[in-house]
Formats: sequence, structure tokens, C-alpha cells
Amino acid sequence: MAPGPASRRTWLRRGLNVVAITTGLVGGLYMLAQFTLNKLNEIQERFLRDRVARENLRRRFLQNQEDCTFTIMALLPTLSTQIFQEMDVEATRQELKQVIDSAKEAPKIAAAPAPAPAEEPVRAAHTTHTIGGGKASDAASRGGNSAASAPPKGGLDRLSEAPPPPISSEARLPPPSAAQQDDAVSPAPAPAPPAPSDEDRRQAKVRLWNEIKLQSFSRTFTTLYTLVFLALQTHIQLNMIGRRAYLAALESQAEHKFRDTQTDLSETEKHHIELHDASDLHISQQLLSDDEEAVGNALLDQDTEKKYLTSSYWFLHHGWKAIAARVQQAVQAEIGEMPLRTILTYHHFQGAMDRIRERLEGSDAQAPSEAFLSKHGFRNLLLPERMEDECAMLANAGAILPNTPSDEVLTPQLRSLLDETKDYIDSPDFARVFRVSCDRVFDLLMQHLAPSFGVQSTPDDLLHGTADARHRARVLAAEKPLELARVLPLVALQAQVAFNTSPNEYVEAITESRELRAFSVLMYTAWGSDVTP
Repeated sequence: MAPGPASRRTWLRRGLNVVAITTGLVGGLYMLAQFTLNKLNEIQERFLRDRVARENLRRRFLQNQEDCTFTIMALLPTLSTQIFQEMDVEATRQELKQVIDSAKEAPKIAAAPAPAPAEEPVRAAHTTHTIGGGKASDAASRGGNSAASAPPKGGLDRLSEAPPPPISSEARLPPPSAAQQDDAVSPAPAPAPPAPSDEDRRQAKVRLWNEIKLQSFSRTFTTLYTLVFLALQTHIQLNMIGRRAYLAALESQAEHKFRDTQTDLSETEKHHIELHDASDLHISQQLLSDDEEAVGNALLDQDTEKKYLTSSYWFLHHGWKAIAARVQQAVQAEIGEMPLRTILTYHHFQGAMDRIRERLEGSDAQAPSEAFLSKHGFRNLLLPERMEDECAMLANAGAILPNTPSDEVLTPQLRSLLDETKDYIDSPDFARVFRVSCDRVFDLLMQHLAPSFGVQSTPDDLLHGTADARHRARVLAAEKPLELARVLPLVALQAQVAFNTSPNEYVEAITESRELRAFSVLMYTAWGSDVTP
């Protein structure tokens, strides 16, 4: 029996439902797959863009840190010339050598016999007397040179000689020669200054030795501290400028991308957007212009950048002198009364160095701002406090013309840079990096001096200053004690090493620290202060 129309319609309806459901499922799955693929592509593209951006940022940051190292090395001669002139240990040592040599020559001069008085040469009488227009010569002149070369005669022979003819009353003495007149007019030569006595030489040697002792320690401590401050200031300046340069690159890239997008749009699409979503387009353009204005405010022109970089002139010509004065006071207080023949082991020498550092930097329990080196803050060492000093600094450095009005010199951009730099200097992060950098350079100093005391430790242990390395150094220190006088040349030499060697281990010890690298990252990525509208 054939199915009826109702059953046929029911079967057809069921078939259509199955087809519709199947089509819906297939279409939904297809759309879901397309949506998933699109999302994956977007995520992949975003990941690639982020990766490229991070790589670009990393490359720029590393290049910026290399620029910091090159800048530090370029500024070292300016510091070294002034420090070596102020604390010229080599000239003082040469003066001491001259005093010692003169003391050695004095006994030889005193022991030498006095020269015997020279006998007057036998003079032949050649005087010619004018007598009535004629000439008369004595018998000795007729004898020629034979009389002068003849042996002296005895007393009887001299008595038997004929007396010379009498001198006429009209005879006149010949006029004096020019040489005789000069001898008569010229004053007698001034008496030579008295030779220094043995007591004077002894006091001079004591004074010079004391100057060498104080100058050797003061110059090396001043050198290491100025290296640390110069490295930190250079990293602050170049990282702040590098951050703005990176933002400028991003702005330029975004501007080119926006222009390319606008160029690709057809006229129809432009009209379509204007008719249907003109308000959204206006809002997006307004936001983009606000962002460009905010980023543009953070960018630096060449004149502002030049002025800002010139601010290091203050530390290079003024700040280091304040550091040197404080170092000299601390060195004088710690080792000023220490005799030159003091026997030092490695442990004793390291203790003296630590005590000098504690006077300058403060102890761990003491706040860094209360230390002798920074009791007025680090800011006054690196930058001037008053506006007049800032203008004078830029004028002396050649960044501006003299007598330029202050409002034209300290533009809002430059004022913002200087204030931000001072904020970083006053921050606890700066104090932390300063302490760690000092630890690294002074550990490197002890590493260079350790072999002279017979201490053989691995460079890594001494550089990181671990407790085990210090303990091993102190155990081995008793093997080879040295007198303080023999340690002074070793200490003074490290100032030459810190300034004049390439590659420079002291600069690398500062720039390669993790704390300084983290501080640089913090400054380089501080976008909020630059892009806030």
C-alpha cells in the first residue's frame, strides 16, 4: 500500500529538518573555525609585533648602555687631569728623592779636604817708565822668558842683584782697562745661602713622607668615588634621552602607518565612513592628535639635549672637588697619625680601608643621607642647586652665550629634565646602586693589592665580596706582612690604573652590575611621565 500524502509530507519535513540542522551545524562549525583561525592569526601577528617591539626595545636599550660606557671613558681624561694635578704623588716623591740625595751628598762635601792656597806666579817686570820721552826697561824684561822659567835663586843671589833704576817724578800710571773698571763698579756677589742642616733635612723628609701617605690614599679613594658618580650620572642622562628617542621612533612609526592607512582608503569608503560613523572617526582622530601632542611634548630638540648633556660640567669641574675635600678629611682622620713603619697584614689593611669607607659612606645601620660623603645629599655633587649656578654652568661649558636671560636658558623642557634627574638622584634606588657600585670597585682594588700581601684568591670571589673569600683572604694575610711605606706606591698606582687603562676593569665593574642595569631599565621604561596628556 503506497504511503499517503500526509506521511510523505511528514517524511519530507523530517528530511528538511535534518538538512537544516546539518547545514546549520556545518555552517556554525565553519564560522567557528574561521573565527578561531582569525583570532589565532591576530594573536600570532600581535605576538610577532610584540616580539619585534621587544627586540627593538632591547636592542636600543643595549646600545644605550654601550653609549654610556663610551661616554664615561671619554670623560675620564677631564677628571684625571685635574685630580693628578691636585694630588701629584709622583712630584712629591721626586722632591723626596732630591732631599734624600742631598742628604747623601752632604757628608761627602764635609769630608773633602780644603784646597791649598795657590802660590803667586812669578811675575816678570815689564813695566815701562816714561822718562823724558824715552823708555826704560828693567833687567828682568831684557831676560825674556828665560828669567821666568829659571829656578828660584837663593837669598845671597838675590842680595847680589843690582837694584832697579829709580822712578822719575814725572812718571804716570797707565789708565785702568774697561774690565778693571767693571770690577771696581760691580758690587760683590751675594753670599750663597747656608746649606740646610741635618735637622732641616729630617723635617723635610718627614713632611714629604706624610704628604705621600695622605695623597696616595686620598687620590685613589677620590678616583674610585668619582668613577662611581660619573657612571651613575651618565646612565641617568643617557637613559632619559634614550627613552625620549625611543618614543620619537614610535611616534614616527605610528604616523607613517596612519598615513598609509588613509592613503589606501578609497573615496567611497571615506564617504561611507563620514555618513555612517563620522562621530567615531572624529573622536579617534582627536585621541590620536592628543597622543601625538603628548608624545611631542616629551621629545627633545637638539638645543635642549645639548644643554642637558652639558650639565655634567658641574660634576667634572666642581663636584669632584667636594668629594676630594671630604675624602682628604676622612683619610687624615683615619691614617694621619699612622707611622710609616707600621706593619700591615691584608686583614689590617682591609680594615683600614673599610673604616675610611665607613666614615664616607656610613655604616649599614646608618642612613645613606647621614653619611659624611652625602650628609648634604648627592644632588649638590652632581648638579647645581641655584638657578644662577645652572646658568653659569651652561655658560662656562659653552652651551649658551654669556649674559643670556635665564628664561631663555632654562626652557620648560630643560627644567623638566633637570628636575627629573634630581628626583632620581634623591631616590633610594640611587643610594642602593651607589653602595653596590662602591663595593664592587673597592673589592676590585683589594683584588689588585692582594698578591702583594701573599693572598691568592679567585677574582670572582673577591669581586663579589663573598664572606668565604674574605675569610680565606684573612687567613692567608699573615703570610706576608708589609710596611705602610711599601704599600703606598701600590695604592697610588691604582689611580693610574682606574683612569688610564683600556679596557678599564673599574668602569666595567660598575657598568656590569645587576643593580645599575635594573636602575637603567627603570629609567628607560618610565613612559608614564612622558606620554601623559
